[in-house]
Amino acid sequence: MLALVLAASVAGGRSAEPPPCSGATTPAVEQCLAERLTRAEADLARYVAAAERRLRDETGEDPAAERARRGFAAAERAWAAYRDAECAAVFERWSGGTIRGSQELTCRIRLTLRHTHTVWAEWLTYMDSTSPILPEPAVPPDA
Repeated sequence: MLALVLAASVAGGRSAEPPPCSGATTPAVEQCLAERLTRAEADLARYVAAAERRLRDETGEDPAAERARRGFAAAERAWAAYRDAECAAVFERWSGGTIRGSQELTCRIRLTLRHTHTVWAEWLTYMDSTSPILPEPAVPPDA
């Protein structure tokens, strides 16, 4: 059956597995996975926006902070290209069967959830005991 995929909910870093996307038809399963991907992408967008705000607020006259801001933007573009290429390859690997769409969506969800956690860890936390800007996002158990 399909691999379990985590919902992109914020759960204070806990891994909470939703029920698997099960349905009577391949399109029903893919619709469930597409909805999970939409939620994961919305969460990622929220974390990226918070990181961009922090970087913009901290830039000021500091050239290193400005380089970090530009580097973050470049990294986000590169990550999106990587996710697209990786998951397209997964689709091709399974191209002989009806599971190919589900496998690609699962890939996109998994990478998006992991990347959301990376953005949180690298850009929304502090080195001291200051609380993070946003809560720690849930991550897949196999991350």
